[in-house]
Amino acid sequence: MLAFKEEYPLSAMARVAMADVVVPFYQPIIGRDRQVRGYEALARRWDAVTQSYQGIDFASLSQDESLHLDIVMLRTILRDLPVLAQKGPYALSINLNPALSSPTYRNLLLLVLLQARKVGITIWFEVLEHARLERQYRALIEVLRAHGAHIACDDFGSLACNFPRLMAQPYDIVKLDRSLLLQAERSTHALKMLTGLVICLQGLGMAVVCEGVETQTHVELANRLGCDYQQGYAYARPSPLSRWC
Repeated sequence: MLAFKEEYPLSAMARVAMADVVVPFYQPIIGRDRQVRGYEALARRWDAVTQSYQGIDFASLSQDESLHLDIVMLRTILRDLPVLAQKGPYALSINLNPALSSPTYRNLLLLVLLQARKVGITIWFEVLEHARLERQYRALIEVLRAHGAHIACDDFGSLACNFPRLMAQPYDIVKLDRSLLLQAERSTHALKMLTGLVICLQGLGMAVVCEGVETQTHVELANRLGCDYQQGYAYARPSPLSRWC
């Protein structure tokens, strides 16, 4: 299994002077055959205090701040796509913020899709389970789907009731929130219920990703659940593109 540090010292990375620079880190998505089948792009920002790249709490940002960071991320991902494609046909999972109405942002989403298709990469756009999905936002999702995107429901299981979300919007992929795996680890009843849920989702044509797989016990549980994909620290931490290609 792969294992990398979450933090990267200044000597190992390009030197960054501006605190607001954001870069994509990539975390592998593992298939049933234990091979890398894709990556999730995760935003990281240089922290001058810790001298390392850290995750970003997007919920604490204003819409303008989120828009700025998402645009920078998409532009960098565009540059990275040909490099990712050199290793084979992968999926690339990218967080989607349907509430961002900027034409620049939406055009970049389409540009990423078109460029990915050219180099043989399938794009998954992740929609948080709690994201608002008003009519205009669903329209954006359908435009992206029409251009070849797969739509993933992210953090599924983080809310008290999830079934209405699946009824309101069709998904190609469901990413199980880590909290569900932790419950299944503690309780045979929870494991039985989660196994049934995975079977149900797959029977409806959705691929299931088990997130938060951090230990060998989690790997074994995800195997018992029959998930299509696994993702987590047990395989690798999010890393710069140079670590993978």
